[in-house]
Amino acid sequence: MKNSFKELQDFRVVGPVGATGIIVASMVGSGIFSLTGQFGAKLGTSQNILAAWIIGGVLALCGGLSLAELGAMIPCSGGSVEFARRAFGGTIGYLVAMVSIFCGYFLSLAVIGLLLGEYVNQLLPTPVSIGWIASLAIVAAFVSQIFGLHAGYRFNTALSFVKFGFVALFVFAGLLWPISSRMAAPALSETVTHPGMISAAVASATLTVSFAYLGWAAGADIAGDMKRPGRNVPLSIITAIVLVFAIYIGVNIVYLRVIDPAAMLNADGTPMQAIGGVAARLLFGTAVGNAMAAVIALLFFSTIVSGIITGARIIESMAHSREIPAWIGVRLANGVPMRALIVLMVASLASLAIGNLDDILGLLTVLINIFSSLSVAAVIVLRKTMPDAPRPFRVPFYPVTPILSIVLAVWSIAISVMDGGLNAIIASVAAVAILLLIKPLIMIRKFGTSLR
Repeated sequence: MKNSFKELQDFRVVGPVGATGIIVASMVGSGIFSLTGQFGAKLGTSQNILAAWIIGGVLALCGGLSLAELGAMIPCSGGSVEFARRAFGGTIGYLVAMVSIFCGYFLSLAVIGLLLGEYVNQLLPTPVSIGWIASLAIVAAFVSQIFGLHAGYRFNTALSFVKFGFVALFVFAGLLWPISSRMAAPALSETVTHPGMISAAVASATLTVSFAYLGWAAGADIAGDMKRPGRNVPLSIITAIVLVFAIYIGVNIVYLRVIDPAAMLNADGTPMQAIGGVAARLLFGTAVGNAMAAVIALLFFSTIVSGIITGARIIESMAHSREIPAWIGVRLANGVPMRALIVLMVASLASLAIGNLDDILGLLTVLINIFSSLSVAAVIVLRKTMPDAPRPFRVPFYPVTPILSIVLAVWSIAISVMDGGLNAIIASVAAVAILLLIKPLIMIRKFGTSLR
């Protein structure tokens, strides 16, 4: 039986604190503890590194403000998909949903689980398969959400504040702690020059940084579960993005206190992916550096839990729109979207069977930025097509804010491609073509399906 409007209203159990926690947990994950080390040596200067993170933050804030208006106007599960669907039609909505699910959830949750496994293995006397650790983490995140909406959200909120507290403590201590040693850059020739702040290198780094900011749309995706969405959707989105932006800049300043950008390389010349642990050891000693591995593992698990929550809501939205079998979108009597949760868990576990995801993640970052921009652009279209719809919140500085978000996303992608990333565009076009080809195979027509 189709969930009634009254039942859907009863599912609005999330307040502003819980919603903010979900968005923070969705954003703060592996990225801040690895990405700077991946491109730091290439950028070469502190200014360039901070520029990439600041531009990425502006992109997220402008996009978040745009979705805040739409989420307050149309509070529903999977809002970022629904906005694109209403603005551009069913095909674009379908593509946004599929890219969000496959790129932003199935594969991302698998990758985060594998990274969690790497850190957990640092704490174990005998390393075990990181695939098994990742599988257990995904299953545990699923189990945390099956006992009811209140229990699931409260568990995630608790994890979110633990996560935020640990990261904030790292920033606070890292900024005030006396520096006993600093990792210096290798001797360089006087002829060596570094790229400028609007260079292809910074654009490429910004595109990479956008992966760390992913999750800013989570507030719109869970709007269907929020109390007073007209007020709480924009409040939670704005609060979360500002908090995460401040934390990200603070963490990077801590890194730069103890590690010269040119020194952000491992002994074998590869990028310093575990830069958080390196910085912690330099600041606080080996014992605290090792404890940092446990903290990061907890952060990763919190991100998986948040991904399970928001991803299930997008799957639910697709079911309600008959883009996948409608029965998947039916909730249990306690409000839990069990079937959507199971689909997400199984698909994420299956994604672990894929081998090296480094190149794939580059492709996914391009795709996610393109289709997130379509959700942002929906605020411009719906201002014209739905001018009389109630808007409890209006994006400030319209239309500059959504346009700036789109321009920054396009700039980071285009310049990166011109700098040698043409394969990513070719692969993106191929991926979109495949999604369009399989659409008739999975699309369930309205006249042939009912919610049971």
